[in-house]
Amino acid sequence: MFDLEKKTQFSQILRHLADSLDISDTHYDDAVKKYKAVGNWLGKEGSSLAQYSPEISPQGSFNLGTIVKPVSHEDTYDIDLVCQLDISQNEITQLLLKKIVGDRLRVNKTYQGMLAKEGRRCWTLIYAEETKFHMDILPAIPDDYTWLIQLGVPYEYASQAICITDKNRWHLDPDWPRSNPKGYADWFRQRMVTVFESQKKFLAEQMRANIEDVPDYKVKTPLQRAIQILKRHRDIMFANDPDGMPISIIITTLAAHAYNNETDLYETLKSLVKNMPLYIEPHEGILWVPNPVNPKENFADKWQEHPDRAVNFHKWLVKVEKDITDALENQGIHEIASSLKPAFGEKSLNEALVMYGDKVNKQRQNGKLRMAAGSGIIGSTGQTKVGGHTFYGRQ
Repeated sequence: MFDLEKKTQFSQILRHLADSLDISDTHYDDAVKKYKAVGNWLGKEGSSLAQYSPEISPQGSFNLGTIVKPVSHEDTYDIDLVCQLDISQNEITQLLLKKIVGDRLRVNKTYQGMLAKEGRRCWTLIYAEETKFHMDILPAIPDDYTWLIQLGVPYEYASQAICITDKNRWHLDPDWPRSNPKGYADWFRQRMVTVFESQKKFLAEQMRANIEDVPDYKVKTPLQRAIQILKRHRDIMFANDPDGMPISIIITTLAAHAYNNETDLYETLKSLVKNMPLYIEPHEGILWVPNPVNPKENFADKWQEHPDRAVNFHKWLVKVEKDITDALENQGIHEIASSLKPAFGEKSLNEALVMYGDKVNKQRQNGKLRMAAGSGIIGSTGQTKVGGHTFYGRQ
């Protein structure tokens, strides 16, 4: 058993680790500015798309607050966007929808130079290297969501469903592929709504601002941070086997199902790792991770074709649990951090240590720093008070 003080300090280190993995405010603001500029261009008065009232919005980890920095400095953030046009399936084909969005982007000389090779579903804009991201723009139109209602999906989720393009399918299958990133995001937020609202209120008090003035992206729940940590562990563990790694949508969905509004990050991670497998459903011999806003979609559909991926998923969870447990058995912050570096990356752990050290220094200066007996872990709730320091030594 680990004493409460040690687990509390371990949670703080994990929190700083998640912060080190998060997108910076500068990069976040830059990405929002740029994707809004894309939306303004697509819907600009007089453009070929203006009559369809194009709406561009983020999807995926950027929208869920679970994005993580690339492991390598050579890699970039992947910002996923949806460009939804107000037009029905009967008025346009997948081929034409994809084409008119691409054509509009090409009219802009700046975007023309940034367009990468056309993807299966998206148009990709590659920004200058210093911005550290590229944008995948998915053309879409509204879906007739009544079929989702009949499957039991709540209206507030189902009504946001969309039809998307897929050039590998449009010549073979007249039916449109479907997606629902907004509905999924709302479901995800509902899974953590209690803690999210509590933390947003607390942050507003800290900022001395009205709660409605606090941007949602500034609030990070233990669920979001835990997913970021899990994804980084995944990235490191499968660095040499990217095709065999657990995909983010499976990690995110199972973690959200398993989350029970825990407020402590260590307890959250421990609970998620233990309970995520409980939400993998066997259907007639096939393993399913159902899309919570489309029960017909199996996020783990590739597991049947590649059984090793299911095996990898369970091996990965075992390794996460072992790495976290082994780290907590160490004494002292630096020993704990050293044991975590192979699993999460040296750079991220070093950044986390710097952030933790800054916090400890502030507590010391405020006379709130204490040391836990036995463990040598320092924090604000231990038994032995730690004196302040100046550059000349102990005060």
